[in-house]
Amino acid sequence: MTDVDDAVGRLRARWGLDFGRVRRVLVALADPATVSELVSASGLPRRDVESVLADLGPFLAANGDRHRLAEPNLRSFVADVRDAGAPVAVRDEAALVARMAGLAAGLPPSRWRLDHVPATAETMARRALYLAGEYELDGASVLCLGDHDLTSLAVGAAEPGVELTVVDIDERILDHVTDSAAGLRLPLTAAWSDLRLALPPSLAGTADLVFTDPPYTTEGMRLFLTRALEALRPSGHERIAFCFGTGERHLVKALEVQSLLGELRLALEAMLPGFNRYDGAEAIGARSDLYLCRPTKGAKVGEPARPARRARRGARDTPGAARSDVVAGTRIYTRGPASEEAPVPTLPEAVATAAVAAAGEGPLVLVGNGWEDPAVGLPDYFGRVAAWATAARPGPFPFPGTLVVNTHPDYGAAALRTLLLAAPERAVLIGPRRDLVAAGLVPGSPADPRSDARSIRPDRTSRASGPDPLTRLLAVAYDLSAVPTGPGGDPAVVAVTRNDRAPADATEAVLRHILLHPGAKVANAWRDALLAVARDSGRAMTKNEARAVIAAASPSAALRRLRIWELPAAALRDLSGAIIPDAHEGTQR
Repeated sequence: MTDVDDAVGRLRARWGLDFGRVRRVLVALADPATVSELVSASGLPRRDVESVLADLGPFLAANGDRHRLAEPNLRSFVADVRDAGAPVAVRDEAALVARMAGLAAGLPPSRWRLDHVPATAETMARRALYLAGEYELDGASVLCLGDHDLTSLAVGAAEPGVELTVVDIDERILDHVTDSAAGLRLPLTAAWSDLRLALPPSLAGTADLVFTDPPYTTEGMRLFLTRALEALRPSGHERIAFCFGTGERHLVKALEVQSLLGELRLALEAMLPGFNRYDGAEAIGARSDLYLCRPTKGAKVGEPARPARRARRGARDTPGAARSDVVAGTRIYTRGPASEEAPVPTLPEAVATAAVAAAGEGPLVLVGNGWEDPAVGLPDYFGRVAAWATAARPGPFPFPGTLVVNTHPDYGAAALRTLLLAAPERAVLIGPRRDLVAAGLVPGSPADPRSDARSIRPDRTSRASGPDPLTRLLAVAYDLSAVPTGPGGDPAVVAVTRNDRAPADATEAVLRHILLHPGAKVANAWRDALLAVARDSGRAMTKNEARAVIAAASPSAALRRLRIWELPAAALRDLSGAIIPDAHEGTQR
C-alpha cells in the first residue's frame, strides 16, 4: 500500500457515509481548481474542503490559488473513479426490481399483530438505490431494525461491499433473509430481538446507517428510533433512515413524530413524501414518507437505553396499578395484544398457581404481566439482566431467587432467551404453547403443538431422529419438565433445572460452556471451552490454536459476532453441528 492509499484510506475512515462528497473533491482535483470551485463541485463547506486539501498536501501541486493532484498514483485513482462511476453492483432499477420481486415471493406471510404490510418490489429497489447513491456504503455497516421488506438484501445487491445486519423478532423472516443472503453471497448477520426488551448488546455502537420501517404509533416510533440511536457508531457521519405515514385527517401524528425527533436530538436531513408504496395500508394511502436524520449533540448515540422502569414502590399494594405501570411503553403496535387499545393481559389463576408450585420452596421472582402479586416487568428484567451479563465485572445476579417468568400472551418468542440470558440454577417459564414448542422448551410439533406432554430428558441414543435440535442443545445443561396446568394446556408451563451431569463428549462440553456463559460472545466462549477441554484431557492448546480450530469450522457471522441469546433459532439449532472440538483429529463429534 502506498502513502497515497493510506491518505485516501484515512479520508474514507474519517468521512464514513459522507466520503462520496470527498470523492467529488478528488475527482475535481484532477484538473487545477480553486477552493471555491471545489466547494461548488462537492457541496462541502469551505472549511471541510480546506481540511481535505490539508490532508492531501504532500500530493498536491499549487499554482497561485489553484490546486491539482501531482502524485501520479492518486491522479490514476481519480481517473478510475471518474471513468468507472458507481461500483460494480445492480444499479439498474428494472433489474433490481426483478430481483427483489423474486426474493419477496419467498417471504413468509405477513403477521398482522406485528403491523406487517409488505412494501412493493419497486419500493425495495428505490430504497436501496437512493441510499447507495446518497451515501458511501462500500465498507459501511448498515443495520435494519426489522426487515419484512428485505431492505437489507436490496442494499446488498446495490452495493455488495456493504456489511449487513438484520434484527427481527420474526424467526421466519430471519431464516428467509439469511438463506437469501447466502444465495446471493452477501455478508449478513441475522440477530433475534424483541426491541421492546433490548437491542442485542453485541450490536450496540456498530452501525453507520440504521434503516427501519417501524410501527406507525408514537410509542413504536420512539422505541425503534431509540434502538437505532443505540446501534449507531458515533463517527460524526452516522445516519438513521426511517419510514412513517399517516392519513390526511391525522396530521397531528406527523407533528408528534417531528416533536419526537427533537426530543431525541435528531436533525431532519431530508423527508421524501410518498417514497414508499405498499400492498395494503390503505388507511394511509398505501404509501409512507422516507425520513433521513442525523444525530446532533445530546443524542444518545451508541449508548444503551435505560431499562424500563420497575413498578412504583407505592403501587405494589394495588395489583392493577402495578400492572399498568409495567405495561407502559410496550404498547407499540396498532393491532393485537400489544396494541395501544388492547386490554391489560391477565394470567389464568390455574396457570399461575401451577407455575408457583413448580418453583418450589424459597424466594421467588415473578416476572412479566398478569400476576396479582408484585412483579418485575419483562423489559425491566431483560434490560437489567442483559446489563449484568455483559458487564466487564458482573456482580451478584440482579434478581436473587427462583425465576418465574411469564411471556404470555405477547412475549412468547422471548421465553427461550430469558433462559439463555440468565443461565439460572432453576426457573419456571410460562408462555403460549406454540412459542414454547417452537423454542424446544415443550415437546410437540408445529402441526400439533399440544401433543406429547412428557418430561424432556436427554436422549443420547436417538440424535438422528430424536427431539428438536434446540431441545438437545438445552439438554446439555438443563432438564426440562412440562407442568400440567389443566384442560387446554395453553399457556404452557415448563420447569427448568440446571443439571450436573458430566458432558458425554467434547462437543457437549463446549456447548455446555457456551450455554452457561451468556455474557461472552459465542466465538469467545467457544475458544475458552476448547482450551478447557484440552486442559482436562492433558493436551496443551494455545488461544491462537483454539482460534484456528474455530476458523476451520467456518462459523457464520452470527456465531462470530453475537452472544448465544442473541442468535436466531436456526443458528441455535446449527450450533452443535458447527462445533469441532478437536482440530488434531479433524472430526466433528
